[in-house]
Parts: sequence; C-alpha cells; structure tokens
Amino acid sequence: KKLKEWSNIICKRIIETDFYQKSKVIICYFPKKGEVDTKALIGYSFLHKKKVFLPKVILSKKSLEFYQVFCLDNVVPGPFKLLEPPLENPKLKDEKVDVVFVPGVAFDIFRNRIGYGGGFYDRILKRIKALKVGIAFSFQIFERLPIEAHDEKLDLIITEKGIY
Repeated sequence: KKLKEWSNIICKRIIETDFYQKSKVIICYFPKKGEVDTKALIGYSFLHKKKVFLPKVILSKKSLEFYQVFCLDNVVPGPFKLLEPPLENPKLKDEKVDVVFVPGVAFDIFRNRIGYGGGFYDRILKRIKALKVGIAFSFQIFERLPIEAHDEKLDLIITEKGIY
C-alpha cells in the first residue's frame, strides 16, 4: 500500500516538472513488482498526446529495443516475466526522445545506478540523446555505489521525497 502511495507521489512530481511538460516523446518502463509503478505517468502521457515507448528485451542481442504503446492494455508478457509492447507496434527509430525514465535496484546521491546486472540500460543510456531520469523510492538511494567504467550516470533521480 505504501509503495503505491509513494509511486503516485513520484508520478505527480514528474508530471509537474518543466522537462516533462515540454516533452513530446518519452521512454518509460512498465513496472514489475517492487519497482516504482509508472502506470499513472504512462496514462497521463497518453491523455496529453505524448508518444510513449516501452522497452522490449531482445535476448538474442542482449539488448533493449523500444516500441510505442497506445494504451495501458497494449502490453504482452516477454522474457523475465516483464510486460512489453507487442512487436507489431511501431519501433523507435530516429525520433528525437526527450526523456528516458529508468528503473533500477539502487541509486546514489551522485546519480549513479545499479540495474539488474544485464547492462541493458547502460548500453541504451550511452547512445541515446535525451534527459536520463532515474525513478526510485527513497530507500533505494545510497551515499555511494560501487560503479564500473561502463555504468552511465543519470541526469536526475526522482523519489517520493525529492529530486537529486
């Protein structure tokens, strides 16, 4: 119950930011258990005519590709029991992405993140030109994380307690 409340606070905080208000194309993620629930943010984005892309895991390439979704029901189970956009949806090609919202296991006050160990997001964050925003609960924020050379820094991290 608490996590749901905090998720709503985080989504509201994001929606109120200038960068989100100005954005036209966003990359988000469909939440899995324990992550900040982004469904309110995704739904709000549809209502405000933003293009929303969600990740699809391409296991053969060990990578993420992004496909547009048009409603919250427009997801299907993929690898790792994650809900993903269907392959027949439009794929993100050369569109300018304004914001990428990134999940993670842990973050630090220096805007570093630790994901689930596949390096999927680090590879994306390295090549995508967009504002990179971590979404986390405040208990996922630590003083300093052990980071590696390939780890990509975020521009901001938004929690229910504030913005780093």
